[in-house]
Amino acid sequence: MKVDATPIEGFNADIVDEVLGLKEKGSHSSVILALGYRDLEKDYMATVKKVRLPIDEMITKVY
Repeated sequence: MKVDATPIEGFNADIVDEVLGLKEKGSHSSVILALGYRDLEKDYMATVKKVRLPIDEMITKVY
């Protein structure tokens, strides 16, 4: 189906629960997830190979 998904961190679960009325339904939010299709005509980065730095270059220990 080629659907992309991206988890969203740092959201205020209490506010989301209130807006969606989840407490009244006995539920609560734990994850927000954006779903959709890439716009290959407008997003030139969509087809570019992803580059990741090695972890030892990205994270350093501070003593």
